[in-house]
Amino acid sequence: MSMVVRWGQMVRNRVKIREARGVGKGSGLGLAIFILSSFASAGAQQPSAAPVMPSGANSKPAATALAISDARKAPVNDYTVSPEDLLDINVMDVPEVTRTYRVSSNGFLTLPLLPEPVAAAGETLDQLSHLIAAKFHDAGMLNNAQVSVTLKETRLHAILVSGEVKRPQAYPVYGPTRLLDILVQAGGLTDGAGSDAIIMRGDIGTRADLEASAQSGAANTAPRGQSFTLDIRKLVETGNDQTNILLYPGDRVTVQRAELIYIMGAVNHPGGYVLNESRRKVTVLKALAMAGDVNNVAKKSRITILRKDPAATEEKREEIPINYKAMVRGQIADVRLMPDDILFVPESSKLKAWRTSVGAAVQMTTMAGEGLMIYH
Repeated sequence: MSMVVRWGQMVRNRVKIREARGVGKGSGLGLAIFILSSFASAGAQQPSAAPVMPSGANSKPAATALAISDARKAPVNDYTVSPEDLLDINVMDVPEVTRTYRVSSNGFLTLPLLPEPVAAAGETLDQLSHLIAAKFHDAGMLNNAQVSVTLKETRLHAILVSGEVKRPQAYPVYGPTRLLDILVQAGGLTDGAGSDAIIMRGDIGTRADLEASAQSGAANTAPRGQSFTLDIRKLVETGNDQTNILLYPGDRVTVQRAELIYIMGAVNHPGGYVLNESRRKVTVLKALAMAGDVNNVAKKSRITILRKDPAATEEKREEIPINYKAMVRGQIADVRLMPDDILFVPESSKLKAWRTSVGAAVQMTTMAGEGLMIYH
C-alpha cells in the first residue's frame, strides 16, 4: 500500500513540476514581450503587441480540444462503450496510466491511482475521457488531466454473418454499414447460396427503424429481434440500392441455402441440383437434361417423383408416376418439379443383365484377339 502512495505522490510531483515550468516559461515570455513592446512604443509610437497568456491558463481548453479531436477520430462519434470492449486510454505525460484496458463484464474500468473503478459502459468515448479526467481530479492526482479514449476492439458491436457465405463469422462495425459491404467482407456467396437472406435486427437497428418510421409518418412498433427477408441474389448481381439496406451493430445476416431437387438412379450425373433463379420452373424433362439424360439401363416406364407430404409429421413421401414416353412425344404436359423433390429413374434388371452379358462377351472377344495376336 505504501508503494502505491509513493507512486501517486511521485506522479503528483511530476505534474506539479511540469505545470510550474509551463507557467514560468509563459510568464517569462510575457514579461519579455511586454518590455520590448514598451520600448517600441516609446521610440516609434507603434501599437504594443498583445500579451501572451501563460500556458497554465490554457490547460483546460487544450484538454477539451484534445478530447474533441479524439472523438472525431473515433469510428462513430456516438459510439457507446460496452462490457468487454478493449480501449486504448492515453493520459498525457503520465505513462504509468497510459495503456490498453479491458472493460469488465459488468461495465467497469479499473485504472491505476484511482481508488474505485470507473463506470464505463453506456458512455461515449468522449464522455468517458472527460469522466476519467474528472475522477483523477477528484482523487487529487491530476488537476488538468488530458485524457483520450479510443476503441481498439469490441465483441458486442459487430454484425454476425452466417449461412451460405465463404467466411461466416462476426464482423466488427462501428456504425451503419451497407449489406453489400458486409457480404464482400464475408467473401461473397457460396455456390449453394439461394436467393434469400434473413436480416434480424438488434437493439440499434430496431431503434434506427423506429426513428425512420417516425420521420416518415409510418407506424412501426417492431420489437427487437424482428426479421425480414431480402432477395440477396439480385443485390449481388445488380447492386440494387433498394435491397442494399443499412445494417447496424448487433444485426444478424443469415444467407439461406438454395432449394434443391434430387435426381437419382439411372442417369448419367445423379445428385442434388440448386434451384437458382433460372431453374425456378424446372420440369421433369429439363431436370433429366441437367443430369445428362437417362443412361442405357434406365427403365423409362417407371420414372417416379418422390414428393414430401406437407401434412405428414414424419419424413413421408408420396409417389407420383411419370409417363415418360407420352411426355417426350408432347402428348401430356411436362410435370413441374417442386423444391426438395426426388426424381427417381430405376434401372431395368433385364437391360442391365443384357448389357452386362454383352459387355462380358465383348471383353472376351477382345482378350481372345489379343491372345491370337500374341500367339502369332
